[in-house]
Amino acid sequence: MEKTLKKRPGARILLLALLLVASGCGKQRTLRLLTAKRWKVTNVTPPRNGNFDIEDQNQAQAYKEGVYRNAWFEFSPAGIFRASFDGKVDSGKYRVSGSGKLISLYPLHADTLYEQIQIQVLDTGELDFNTLIASFYMTLHCKPIPRP
Repeated sequence: MEKTLKKRPGARILLLALLLVASGCGKQRTLRLLTAKRWKVTNVTPPRNGNFDIEDQNQAQAYKEGVYRNAWFEFSPAGIFRASFDGKVDSGKYRVSGSGKLISLYPLHADTLYEQIQIQVLDTGELDFNTLIASFYMTLHCKPIPRP
């Protein structure tokens, strides 16, 4: 293949274009799925790392019954997100990576990254993610609910 690419400069351009399109598909798919719904937190679990730790399980349960009991997330096509914890709504800006697997969160009126969300699962009926910056080592499991 390397010889083909050297002999045919057009093949290099085509390969580069295909790579760009493929990387953009992940981002567009994520945006389409994220912005279509409000995502309600339905469960909190320790990340899947192969180990079972009762303390992590208890902590996850406490989060689920506490701050995440009525929590939800909403992402607008304009790059604004809203999150509600115990009835207190917060908002900010977000950007989705080219792969569509990482969401960076920023304050509404600044460009200082304050959190990154690593998507584990995203489809029409499920959003599971971990946070990467906060010292919160849990997976949030969300289900779509209608927007009011």
